[in-house]
Amino acid sequence: MDVVAALRGYSQATRHIQIDTVMTGAFAVERFHGREAMNESFRFEIDVLSSEPFLDLGSLIGSAARLRLATGAGERCWNGYVTHAAYADTDGEITRYRLTLESWLAFLHLRRNCLYFTELDTAGICDRVFGDYPEAHWRYETSEAQRTYALRGQYRETDHAFVLRLLSEAGLSFHIEHAQDAGGSKPSGNHTVVIADRRAAQKKGASIAFHIQDVGDPDGVITQFTQRHQWVPDQVVATSWKASEVQALAGQAQAEADPDAPMLPVREVYDGQRAGRFDTTAQAQLYAAQRLDALRLPKTVHDGAGTARTLEVGKVHTLTGYLNQPHTFVPLSIEHEAVNNLGADIGALLQRGELAAGHYRNRFIAVPEGVPIVPPHIDRPVVHGVQTAIVVGEPNTRVSSTRDHQVRIQFPWMRGIAPLSGGLTDTASRSNPDGHAPGNHRSGVLARVAEQAAGPNFGHAYTPRVGAEVVVGFDSGNIDLPVVLGQVYGGRVKPPFAAGEGSGANHPGTLTGMQTQTLDGQPGSRWVMDDAAGQLRHELGNSIAESRLAQGYLIDQQGTMRGAYRGEGFELSTQGWAVARAGEGVLVSSTARPNATSTQMDLVESAGQLAQAVKTAQGLDTAATGATAGGLGGNQAQADFLKAIDPSQDGKYTGPVSGQDATKPVGKQRSGGDPVERFATPAVVFESPANLVFTTPNSAVAYAAEHVHLTAQGDAHFAADATVAGASGEAVSFYGASGGFKIVANHGPVTVESHTSTMEVLADQSVQISSTEDRIDVLAKDTIVLQQGPNRITLKGADITVETPGQFQVKSGSHAFVGPAGASPNLAPLRDSRVQAFDEGFVLKDRDSGKPAAFRPYRITLANGDVQHGVTDELGHTHVVKTLASEILKIDVEG
Repeated sequence: MDVVAALRGYSQATRHIQIDTVMTGAFAVERFHGREAMNESFRFEIDVLSSEPFLDLGSLIGSAARLRLATGAGERCWNGYVTHAAYADTDGEITRYRLTLESWLAFLHLRRNCLYFTELDTAGICDRVFGDYPEAHWRYETSEAQRTYALRGQYRETDHAFVLRLLSEAGLSFHIEHAQDAGGSKPSGNHTVVIADRRAAQKKGASIAFHIQDVGDPDGVITQFTQRHQWVPDQVVATSWKASEVQALAGQAQAEADPDAPMLPVREVYDGQRAGRFDTTAQAQLYAAQRLDALRLPKTVHDGAGTARTLEVGKVHTLTGYLNQPHTFVPLSIEHEAVNNLGADIGALLQRGELAAGHYRNRFIAVPEGVPIVPPHIDRPVVHGVQTAIVVGEPNTRVSSTRDHQVRIQFPWMRGIAPLSGGLTDTASRSNPDGHAPGNHRSGVLARVAEQAAGPNFGHAYTPRVGAEVVVGFDSGNIDLPVVLGQVYGGRVKPPFAAGEGSGANHPGTLTGMQTQTLDGQPGSRWVMDDAAGQLRHELGNSIAESRLAQGYLIDQQGTMRGAYRGEGFELSTQGWAVARAGEGVLVSSTARPNATSTQMDLVESAGQLAQAVKTAQGLDTAATGATAGGLGGNQAQADFLKAIDPSQDGKYTGPVSGQDATKPVGKQRSGGDPVERFATPAVVFESPANLVFTTPNSAVAYAAEHVHLTAQGDAHFAADATVAGASGEAVSFYGASGGFKIVANHGPVTVESHTSTMEVLADQSVQISSTEDRIDVLAKDTIVLQQGPNRITLKGADITVETPGQFQVKSGSHAFVGPAGASPNLAPLRDSRVQAFDEGFVLKDRDSGKPAAFRPYRITLANGDVQHGVTDELGHTHVVKTLASEILKIDVEG
């Protein structure tokens, strides 16, 4: 028989299975096998026949196609797209091809993306994804409120896997409805993905009769309908950590027990796998309920089979004629199989007899009407390892963070209007052309910053600056929960203490620490630990007023370079103000403690020296008081001060401190010895085994509201280059216990005055007042009295009165009165009135320091030998010497 002629002799219109493709009339359907199900894309494998052995199938790929199956009321259509077309086999006359018909959801397998979605719910994210597929048609039938996500990431997932995961997490199912457009001339491929939640109303499908065997009903019947029961979990508990509120959110769902079921243990599914899943407890509760419904879906299902051609997934069908009552059910999956009625001759030639020609049958799984349909849980992919990202923020700012120590970041793989350097601006998306890389504070990727220590108002705090490259990990491997783990150097970002090859540093990498910057990019604060062999150093510094604290081997460090040697020990320096405050006392001592033994406020040397001073002052006070001189009124204050700091008196702890015994170690014991020293009053003590020096080129001021007590075991010296002035609000008393008392004025007068009371000069023996070169003047406004015992001479007004109980003698010598005579007068020279046209002064400076030599005595020798003396002022200036002619001056610094 001519098989080709037989195939051509029948029109496709006479067959109960037909297919419409872009290659009109090229194929006749031999058979097909297909599957459609809830939460799946349908797939039909269709064997078609053609008399053309070398058809070019390339035009079929991605094109719309329509598969039609005859029913009692007309035809049932499955619309889709050809995703696979291949040659199957041939007998030399008839060629068999196999076509695969799938939903537009199959296209979602072909795109794999890395993308963030911000401030969208599940429907909004699906709209963005589906919007890039022109073939896509979808709608929502939901009644439960959907959660809006601050951040949702698709990372190295296909669009198909990503969408199914989103729907699973939201408890949303979908099925596909096909446009019944059999009358159309061209295949449209039109079908709609219907997304619904568990509470959505389900559409009614056809009523189908039950028969033991196929009775020839044009719409078919159900020949098998059984019920299957399965043991399933009965409780779900879902928890998740919410970092912003520092609490765990939990939800629980418990199924009602079947009244006739035996007593069984609780079959709990505890889901606590990751953080950040819920914003509220209500969301956790909803998730637990949805998860329980998904787990209990297979508890009671129906297995069925038959020839019903109107059976559809996701619709409520009614089964009649079964067990004398109607049964309503919703198919979850249907597997179709059909063979076309190609004619007896062709059927015999093809010899494919698994299913009789012109027949259709199916198998299905269904659940009773009213059972919540929720997709099974799909785990999200895990992000392995860490990545790097760049911190972004407000334009023209260096720091842009939240109250909870979070920064916005942008990964190199993020595409958009402002990607990282070298990144992509083309997002390959018509629904989201701007992408997700804004390059500023609009970035939705908000990452927590991990610290070595973090707690309620304690811990480390370092905020990565805008533009910094950070290392990012992911909490629970979740792309939606980035955590900044640290910061890295590289490229244009160099370490502050760079070392090694190519660094230009003069050390191999001995510097460790931290360098900060101000918000305008200038150096800020610095912490350096220098591990150079034999030159250990620790330094804290700040660029404000060049303030720093250095310990150990002191050098002048500039940037990454180890500079000149400055000394060893401890240095606190600033070009600004410096203040040391201590509420309970300050001890400054240069007495060494070998190996840092003893305790913080150990001042045994100071206490001993001060005790000696108290003893000396008390002895002098006793002597002065006995001599009717003024006593030392500050002695008691000095003794009280010694009592407050002396550890043998009040200068020690008297009990435990914060629960620890405040005593010194004894042997190998940490306590049990003498009490630890402390000041009983907030005092400042300076102590040195050598010298204490206070100097200033300007003025020094000391003030005490009560006593100023100076005690010296040896000599006390007061020297002033100009004037020593002392003032007292009451009395002034000077007492010398064993030596004399001397007041000497080298050039000027000595003046002792008593303004309102009596002045007395008293001595147990004699008082001698002498003038070796001039005279002694004794002046009084009214009376001068000279008295020795009972003898008295009184000078009052114009009178001189001599009083004595004994003999009064006046002795005189002879005096010759000569006659007139003449002599030359010795007159003082007149002042030189000639114009002194030349003048010169000097400025004296220290040879080593270059500073002015202030208040230094000097002498200037003129050319004629005259000598002029003087003292420099505070700027080192001498007086100006004026001469008639130019001459050489010689200056000598005295002292």
